[in-house]
Amino acid sequence: MAEAPAPVHEGTRLGAPALGECHLWHVPVRARPDWLALLDQRERASAARFTRAPARDVFLTSRAAQRLVGAHYLGVPPGAVAVRRDCAHCATEPPVPHGRPRFAHGTPPPVDYSVSHTEEHLLIAVTGHGVIGVDIEARGSFRDADVFPRAVLTPAEWEHFTALPAHERPDWLLTAWTRKEAAMKLTGLGLRADPRQLDVRGPQVTAGPIPGWPDTPVHLYALPAPEAHTAALASTVPITGIRIRTLPEPRTSADPS
Repeated sequence: MAEAPAPVHEGTRLGAPALGECHLWHVPVRARPDWLALLDQRERASAARFTRAPARDVFLTSRAAQRLVGAHYLGVPPGAVAVRRDCAHCATEPPVPHGRPRFAHGTPPPVDYSVSHTEEHLLIAVTGHGVIGVDIEARGSFRDADVFPRAVLTPAEWEHFTALPAHERPDWLLTAWTRKEAAMKLTGLGLRADPRQLDVRGPQVTAGPIPGWPDTPVHLYALPAPEAHTAALASTVPITGIRIRTLPEPRTSADPS
């Protein structure tokens, strides 16, 4: 599995990522009631239905941060950024949008992006070329560590996993799972792609027979992650550079520049 190139931390505005480049935005999850104004009417109604503060904070952070990040690339105020979630794998329009998110500006949009979160951290990966998927997981997040490996590993991965010393298995499993999740997000299939058909031990996914899986290679990279977390990136275009961006805490009415 390839390691991502050494990240470059950026504090200034960037245009769309160049070929082979990924912009990685890290947003800590916390209560930001002012960001509610960035959500559309349906999202605000969804946010109001959350009964637990952590889940509500994750939802609000994710939906608002996508618009704040999008504003940097689209040249419009955050509140004007439109996000679509069409599912390319559904024959009919689902009652609740559940496809991979994309900016509804241009055909195709100027950038592709993917988002992932834990209860503490949100990552948004952006590329100007190809399609990407990102995943972040907290260590100790598997509730049933005995059953889970059998449910997600290929036979060859299972053999490798069981040959590891016991103390190395949790971290190896978490790393493998973030790579699978990133790849499944890239395709928009999610868990409709059986993870037991995805071998992620190499620099590219080796996929079994999965309807809708792309014909082009899916490249895999480890990403820098906050303490006690693991993150991975999947991309249809080889990634040679990572630029880490930190989202400022602007007023909701502020210009994106």
